[in-house]
Amino acid sequence: MAKGKSQYCTWYCSACKCANDVTYYDKRRDDEIVKELSKFCPECMDHVMHRRKDTKKGSGN
Repeated sequence: MAKGKSQYCTWYCSACKCANDVTYYDKRRDDEIVKELSKFCPECMDHVMHRRKDTKKGSGN
């Protein structure tokens, strides 16, 4: 993928606020960007809603 075309994001648990996953998305496709997603949290041991926060690649904070 070309540099500057994608944005990395970290998914945070809405219950315990821990960072669980780092993914990326295409910045040019605003209509398909997901802001909340139900994912498994290993801290809560349950599927809960996660929120996306834009970060640099590999940044867990």
